[in-house]
Amino acid sequence: MLTTYKTLQDKLQEVSWDPSEKGVWIKLIDPTVEEILQLSAAAQIPEYFFRFAIDEDDCPRIILGQNCILAIIHVPLSLGEDRYETSPLSIILTPHTTITISDHLVQVLPEHNDRSRFLFDTARRTQFFFQILYHADTVFLKYIRQIRRRTDEIELNLRKSTTNEEVFQLLDLEKGLTYFTAALRGNVIVAETILRMRSDPQMRPLLQMHEEDEDVLESVIIENKRALELVQTYSEILSSMMDAFSSVINNNLNHIMKFLASATILISIPTMISSFWSMTVPVPGNDTAIGFWLVLFFALTTSCCVGLYLRKKGIL
Repeated sequence: MLTTYKTLQDKLQEVSWDPSEKGVWIKLIDPTVEEILQLSAAAQIPEYFFRFAIDEDDCPRIILGQNCILAIIHVPLSLGEDRYETSPLSIILTPHTTITISDHLVQVLPEHNDRSRFLFDTARRTQFFFQILYHADTVFLKYIRQIRRRTDEIELNLRKSTTNEEVFQLLDLEKGLTYFTAALRGNVIVAETILRMRSDPQMRPLLQMHEEDEDVLESVIIENKRALELVQTYSEILSSMMDAFSSVINNNLNHIMKFLASATILISIPTMISSFWSMTVPVPGNDTAIGFWLVLFFALTTSCCVGLYLRKKGIL
């Protein structure tokens, strides 16, 4: 699906695609072969750029062309509760156009301009490119905060849990943080590569950087490293929590087994005593009217004494 946007009156607005129009943002989601061929011919972009762009297994990197730059980064995806992954987002920068390509419906920019610290201007391609990178970092940070809150909720349930459900939830969160770590490391390399490229005279027509553009790029690198540090920290915390709560679950099960064993002992005492008095041999009190009540009283008294002893020892 091909959609074209342009900044009009300080707002991003969808416009019809015109190959000759400059200063637009072309958003491709799961592009077809026809769209790729059409866009490649109109924007004079090599077709192999698009092959790299739609490769799901490609790692974050920068590819230079004669009149264009391909930057591949990874952005986070939420696939439901406790499930997080990353997906590649490819950005092609030409002298007149910014093109983003993704296989999934990823959030390239904030849904509303008033929620961002930047004013998105598609005509300023370099700054717009850096703003896309910056927004990817903010989405990472948003999902990291969600994982932290979710971890706190699971922790409260785990304190009394005797099943593995919460451990599996923590495992899903830890897997998502592992994906985030790999993605952010690659994104840091991409941002630092762009920072080194700014001094290359051959890149100046494609990366026309002004002072405010450099500020945005520095913000991208700072947010990248901040998100990476948070992800690594929470990964270590989650790993420690899983080890600790595995022991907690085993301990909770041991308490249950101790209770059941104690209850079995208390129940077996009356059973044993009544079995003695039910034998087909002469037993004390067999010929008395209160023999049954004496046996019952003796059985209950013995069980109570054993119960108090177990409770004093901390077993019951």
